[in-house]
Amino acid sequence: MTSSSVYCFVSSGRIHCVPVNSVIEYSNSVAPPPTIVIDGDINGDGKEIRTDIDESRLKIRNKNLLYTLNNPSLSDIESDVGDDSFNSESNGDSNDYLTNVIDNYAAHSLYLPEFAINLDEDLNDGYGQIKQLLKKVFKTWQDLSNIEVKRLTGGITNMLLKCTYNSKEIVLMRVYGQGTNLIIDRHREFISHLVLNSMHLAPPVHARFKNGLVYGFLQGRSLEPNELKSPNLYPLIAQQLGNWHSKININEIHKGVNQLREYTRSHKRRQSFQQIKRESSDLKKEKKSKKKYISSVWELIEDWIDVVPVINELIESFQNNTKVELNDENIRDFIKKEFKWLKDTLESHIDSPIVSSHGDLLSGNIIIPSEDWLNQPFQNLPPINENPIKFIDYEYMLPAPRAFDIANHLAEWQGFDCDRSAIPQPTSKNETMVNWVKAYLNNSNAGHDEVKGLINEIASYYGLPGFYWGIWSVIQSEISNIDFNYSTYATLRLQEYWDWKNSFVERFPQYSNS
Repeated sequence: MTSSSVYCFVSSGRIHCVPVNSVIEYSNSVAPPPTIVIDGDINGDGKEIRTDIDESRLKIRNKNLLYTLNNPSLSDIESDVGDDSFNSESNGDSNDYLTNVIDNYAAHSLYLPEFAINLDEDLNDGYGQIKQLLKKVFKTWQDLSNIEVKRLTGGITNMLLKCTYNSKEIVLMRVYGQGTNLIIDRHREFISHLVLNSMHLAPPVHARFKNGLVYGFLQGRSLEPNELKSPNLYPLIAQQLGNWHSKININEIHKGVNQLREYTRSHKRRQSFQQIKRESSDLKKEKKSKKKYISSVWELIEDWIDVVPVINELIESFQNNTKVELNDENIRDFIKKEFKWLKDTLESHIDSPIVSSHGDLLSGNIIIPSEDWLNQPFQNLPPINENPIKFIDYEYMLPAPRAFDIANHLAEWQGFDCDRSAIPQPTSKNETMVNWVKAYLNNSNAGHDEVKGLINEIASYYGLPGFYWGIWSVIQSEISNIDFNYSTYATLRLQEYWDWKNSFVERFPQYSNS
């Protein structure tokens, strides 16, 4: 059976996925090797460095690029990877060169889809599986006794771990929560993280395994909900979010996700052919029954509605805000009709540019490197490359109207207690909102009409986050093992939507669906 592991890297803004059972052979051994370097000024000498490779001079052949390029001990994970993996056509000089090539890409990572961590067993084994995985990923982490693993958050099915080697080198490991693959596209999360890292907007993602990620540790701490409104911080957060929305290329992420999906599909097909003989008619049926993949926030919500469990809190929320008699049989159809009204109304009422949204910009996903930024009075927006704010956790990154991502963040000012009085009123009379928008535009001198127009755009989306997280919370109430009252939270967030809708329809009665 062939290895399913993949080496993913970013070059010139594009994602490349190379299988483990490949090796690069130079088609022209006389010419010097192509130049491959990282984006930006990595040497600090003020010179911009290019990120290109003359790929026409390379071709993929034979076996085990990963073993050579990044991880000598990967053979312990993959049963078919060994010292005899290379044929006589490869040589030490080219392999050494290739190692340097990959290390110099702006972003690169291992993908090990068949390696899984069983947390329940691993906790009783002193994190033995986790330590073995770290040993495979990092060439310098070979002494298991020097690896320290500390749980930061979560239970046994949704855990964030801090992993340290020799009390110096630090990485984080996230093990996915139970059932979260039902509502999160892990391919898109992984590719988005790689692209963000290549743009210096995210820490490195060192490896992805079947049920988790290993990624870089950012110095600093997460914010608390009440700090989101700090006048010293919210302009920096707004500026960084505007930077995200203007810089990240949705199409390249989408292409990378499709490339990784196609690789995993082709690998599964190869496995199937090795196990059984299929008739040609079966293959045709397989092609016709391709799974639908989520490519926008609208499609994500539709997908959630299809799987949302029917619980009393869900029925009551919709029943209390409609004249239709609802029950277990018709509630899902009613939710779909309500969502169709919401989507159609927002898209027809106001034009909001589609961006690569973070999708979950709550306080815990915003990192500040030091307390100095919180304590010193804010004066002026810094150059964008000096903005200290970092965003983490990219599980919900998807193309979405920018107004949704902004409204979604501002709704997080209320915290998990859902104190909606903390959410800034989206009007041009609100100085905080005006300043937030100017920072998002990275223009302290933005004109009144531009600022007012964006505030009105955001205000139109103030109800969508409540609908979004309300449906999400109902799903979590059935699949999550985290000690949190998701059903009550769902009721509060859905009511946030209903209150927005009542206000919106009162102002624009032509959009009423009653």
